[in-house]
Amino acid sequence: MTTMSIAGVLPTAPQLLCAFQGRRFEDRALLRSARALAELHARRVQVRDPIMVAEIDCRRGELVDDINDWVEQEMPQHRNGASLHTESLGAVVDRMARSWVDANQAIDRHGPRSDNTHKHWYHLAELVDGYTDLVIDVAGGRRRLPEQ
Repeated sequence: MTTMSIAGVLPTAPQLLCAFQGRRFEDRALLRSARALAELHARRVQVRDPIMVAEIDCRRGELVDDINDWVEQEMPQHRNGASLHTESLGAVVDRMARSWVDANQAIDRHGPRSDNTHKHWYHLAELVDGYTDLVIDVAGGRRRLPEQ
């Protein structure tokens, strides 16, 4: 594992978190999609119009599909005994983006020391650990991602 990526292809969890924040590591499609997901989740929290919420969710679905297409193209998967993960990498990144937005908004709403803020950041840390384990297992051939 390198600091640049896992298996030379998938970004690390810290790279994803930086992408959510708006920073870039190289010009990678997956990181651009991750950033866009975080922006959409932040906007979704503020929107009250159900039509706008539906449009945001539709765009999120497109970005999740873009991530999944990218993974399928860049990281061919083999079935050789690897266990199947329950959700796509795009869905995992979408959940991480939402959790990142929720954790940052908790600081603004409840302050950095509140139990609620701690709960949100703890949840994000769990997702980061899960993402790291997932991409290491996928790169090592121990787990495979579902097809779209």
